Amino acid sequence: MRIVVCLVLALKIARGEERMSAFRQSLKVVVLPFRAAWFVALSANFIIVSAVGLFFASFVAYGVTLVFSYAFLPTEWTQALWQWAADLYAHSSWFKAATITFFALVFLPILRFWPGRDPVADATREREMTRLNEDLIAARQQEELRAKLRV
Repeated sequence: MRIVVCLVLALKIARGEERMSAFRQSLKVVVLPFRAAWFVALSANFIIVSAVGLFFASFVAYGVTLVFSYAFLPTEWTQALWQWAADLYAHSSWFKAATITFFALVFLPILRFWPGRDPVADATREREMTRLNEDLIAARQQEELRAKLRV
């Protein structure tokens, strides 16, 4: 039996399998701490991104709730909800910043179109800018051509 085991080991060594196995094992030992550190970094990133996402989602839900309450709920419920929000706004700087950010993000798309811009005037101004730019390029090319002809 020992002779068979020795022959098998001798064949593996001759083929390079035994050394490859030792190399793979040593590589696993070296790579394992890096994989563990990468897993910890990914886990921490997931936790942080999830917390930030939940934070923003809660303020979106808060804003939607306030708008919904103002539009559809009875007056007493709406006043109670807005009073709670006003108290929280007065006590928490985080809540104040998030509320300002939320309403700014809600109203920025509206303010983009208000006051309304005249699309005809914008198109005319754009055509004029393009024409002036093309004239400038043509003048520059003519100047370069004249400079080449002088030399």
